[in-house]
Amino acid sequence: MILVIGATGYIGRYLCSFLRENGYDILALGRSVKIKPFFEENDIPFQYFDLNDDRSFENLPENVDAIIDLSARIAEHETPVEDFFTLNTLGAYKVLEYARLHGIKKVVITSSHKVYNDVKVTDGKPISEETYPCFTGDHTPYIISKIAAENFVEYYNKDFGLNAVALRLTGVHGYGELLGHLNADGSYKKSTFEIFFESALKGDTMYVWGDQSIKRDHVYIKDVLTAIEASFATKEAKGIFNIASGVGYSQYEEALALAKIFSSGKESEVVCCPEKPGLTRGYVYDISKAERELGWKPKFTSLYDLYADYKKEWKSKKFHNYHFVIENQKPKTF
Repeated sequence: MILVIGATGYIGRYLCSFLRENGYDILALGRSVKIKPFFEENDIPFQYFDLNDDRSFENLPENVDAIIDLSARIAEHETPVEDFFTLNTLGAYKVLEYARLHGIKKVVITSSHKVYNDVKVTDGKPISEETYPCFTGDHTPYIISKIAAENFVEYYNKDFGLNAVALRLTGVHGYGELLGHLNADGSYKKSTFEIFFESALKGDTMYVWGDQSIKRDHVYIKDVLTAIEASFATKEAKGIFNIASGVGYSQYEEALALAKIFSSGKESEVVCCPEKPGLTRGYVYDISKAERELGWKPKFTSLYDLYADYKKEWKSKKFHNYHFVIENQKPKTF
């Protein structure tokens, strides 16, 4: 059996459905009871689980082959610093210790590309796992909490013989993702992607701000699923891996692809406005270690392939967002 902690989240719901469809015996674990109907509709066993409550571990089943920990306190400015370490660091430690005590060799935790926050790319070389993390910026407490979790992975591998894996995920694109800024009262500020998406549907002109030589490396949700599968299926694999597409795209290139794929007749014109403030930093990741040691390779490296599949998921609404957003502020991506 495979345990999936944090199953009620965006990646978790996709992953549980993917694993179930591919014949794996899984148990979805999470705190959000309101998402329980999703698991019932898709014939996925679900159990309430809270990493902060040690009693949750007492109710886990026997004969577990692997644990996948997707839980995380995300990088938000208003989050109390201690919350990052309670869930991101101590949560990972608890999972690893449970695995050690119960003879479970394989644990997969998800980390983040934000550990490279503000790393300056030189000579056009992609960022590898050997790049030293950069401790600067507003998200530094989050970054430190994730690096501490990765250090626990290395510690348990070296001292206790686990084959644990930490996956540094870049930005994960996919239907159901919350991209804008959501406030506690349900008010919502749309992201650039959501604004472009809505313009593409209507055939309106898209205005792309900033320097379009700056490119960013995103990964599609379905490539993340196969990366996680490869991480536990490759029994001896352990350590830290970048999970990305290995390809960078500018916002201009993203807008062109959206205009093409989501056009309902009139295709949006894309206009560059380099004088306006835009992205200040680009990044592309070296994924050769994951390709070599996990035998994993991303499939959706073309924006056109990515958005064509995204469109299918958007139409099906299977993985729709469960967050409360004021009705007239909901983006069309929901």
